[in-house]
Amino acid sequence: MDTINNFPLTFTVFTATFNRANTLHKLYESLIKQTFQDFEWVIVDDGSTDETSHLIQEWKSQSIINIKYIYQQNSGKHVAFNKGVQAASGEFFLNIDSDDECVPRALERFKFHWDSIPDEIKSSFSAVTALCMDQDGRVVGTRFPFEPTDSNSIETAFRYKVKGDKCGFHRTDVLKEFPFPEPENIKFVAESVVWFSISLKYKTRYVNEILEIVDRSEEHTSE
Repeated sequence: MDTINNFPLTFTVFTATFNRANTLHKLYESLIKQTFQDFEWVIVDDGSTDETSHLIQEWKSQSIINIKYIYQQNSGKHVAFNKGVQAASGEFFLNIDSDDECVPRALERFKFHWDSIPDEIKSSFSAVTALCMDQDGRVVGTRFPFEPTDSNSIETAFRYKVKGDKCGFHRTDVLKEFPFPEPENIKFVAESVVWFSISLKYKTRYVNEILEIVDRSEEHTSE
C-alpha cells in the first residue's frame, strides 16, 4: 500500500515486553486472526530472562505474520518504545502491552476510523484512540463524550474527565518528531510526557468502539 509518508506497511504493532512469555501468546494469537493483514509486529524485549526469546523465534519460523525482534538490556519501556519507532515500517504505530490482545477486526477498524477523517483536516491529526474491555466484556474506564470526539489527550483528561485504559495508534512520523526523553539511570518515563506534547500540535480522533482486550486477572496498569 502506498502511503503519503512512503512507509511500506500500514501498521506497525509494537510491544515492549519483560518476562511475559506466559502471556505473550495471547497477543500473538490475536494478531494472526486480524482481518487486516498489512502490518508487522515489532517486539522490543527489555532484558527478559525467561523463555521470551525462544518463543518469539519459534513464531518467526512459522512465518504467519511479519515479526521483528529486538533485544535490549533492561532500560525501561520508554527506551524500548523509541527503538520500536525507529525500527517501524508502518505508517501507523499501535502500542499494545504484552498481556493484552486485539479483537479480530481491530486493525481494520482503526484504519476505517482514520480514513473517515476528512482529507482537508487529516494533516492536523496524529492518532485514533478507541476503547478497551476487560476479559468479561466490560468497558474499561469511561467512554468519550461524542461520537466521534476530535480532541487531544489534555482536553479528554482534564475537560471531559475520560479515565481508564484506552488503545490506539499514532502516526509513526509524529512519534519520531516527539521521542521519549531518555534520562540517564531512569527506567520509567510516564507516557503522558509524550502524549501531552503531541497534544499541543495534533488532534486525535476518539471513538467509542472496543478494539482491545486488557488483562485484569492481576494488577494491570497503563500510564
